[in-house]
Amino acid sequence: MRLWKKRDAVRDLVFDHLACVRTALLAFQDATRAYFVDGDRDKAAEFALATHRAEGKADDIRRTVEKEMITGALLPPSRRQILEVIERADTLANAAEASLDSLLLQQVQVPEAIIPAVLDILTETLGLYEEVEVAIKNLFAGKPAETLQCTDRIEQAEGRVDHLERDALKQLFAMDIDLAEKLHVAGYLADLVKISDRGEDLSDRIALIVAERAY
Repeated sequence: MRLWKKRDAVRDLVFDHLACVRTALLAFQDATRAYFVDGDRDKAAEFALATHRAEGKADDIRRTVEKEMITGALLPPSRRQILEVIERADTLANAAEASLDSLLLQQVQVPEAIIPAVLDILTETLGLYEEVEVAIKNLFAGKPAETLQCTDRIEQAEGRVDHLERDALKQLFAMDIDLAEKLHVAGYLADLVKISDRGEDLSDRIALIVAERAY
């Protein structure tokens, strides 16, 4: 009975962590939109602070899960799998925070023609994370088929983000602006898409866990 209670406690902590990552990503989205759509850098900075706070709270929960693992919650293979999942989920919030640091500290001047692509990447990124969250919950619920359906959708979303980035870069480097400015914007775009890249990495690990549990 005690082992089952510890397992449920770990599950609840993981879900709390996912909620914090979601909060961080939503604040990241609001900050980015405030910067590009509203042209309000003060508002963007406020949302960036909210992103930072949510990311910090996610870190605290992740460390609590790690302590639970040390005390022997779950069997060794499951401990390793859960730690890998939560650590990789944490990197999405980290990447969102880093993207805002790049944007706000460097005051990146993205050409107006590129901004729609940035906003589309935001939309795809949030949709990708929603699938990540559902995939992990399905994994805990012991639903392999549903989990793999989510990982497939994550892969598709990441592919759409890659396509948006390539098109934006193609458009950017065709513009008649300084090369230094092009490289500055390209660097920001690379930071922006790291969130979906890390989501894909997590998706691959989730799919592997499903395969491991099948044998």
